[in-house]
Amino acid sequence: CGSAGGRAAEERLATCWVMCKPGGQVHVRRRPTTDSKSETQLDCGDEIMTDGTSENGWIRVYGVGENGGGWVYVGYVVTEKPQVVGSRYVCVAKKQVACRRWIGGPQVEGHPWIRNGENVDVFLMADGWAVTNRGYIKSEWLESDPE
Repeated sequence: CGSAGGRAAEERLATCWVMCKPGGQVHVRRRPTTDSKSETQLDCGDEIMTDGTSENGWIRVYGVGENGGGWVYVGYVVTEKPQVVGSRYVCVAKKQVACRRWIGGPQVEGHPWIRNGENVDVFLMADGWAVTNRGYIKSEWLESDPE
């Protein structure tokens, strides 16, 4: 995550962003587990502050919710501001690529693959990942569809 300018050196907070499907939300949990109470929810594209502390795949965030922070699952956090794409792309992988539930996560059920030459709608891109209508995939496997 990028450095937060103007902060005291002891805080050392960095800026990151939430990346999910447009209209989606991500929970900020009290503790780093899905069993923990949700403190608040963040919208896709929201800016968050973190000190980089991570635990079991969760990252500590500050300045959100009633308690001023909590934990967000790292599969929804990117270090660069997500770019809104909103257009059709074509898969250029040699064979097929797996659609993920989140960045680096497990395959989605139902439509787990995008094959070479297949079209997909892309909503957002950041940190080498794309949020598509089928799930998350590496953006290196996509090219803008000229049609």
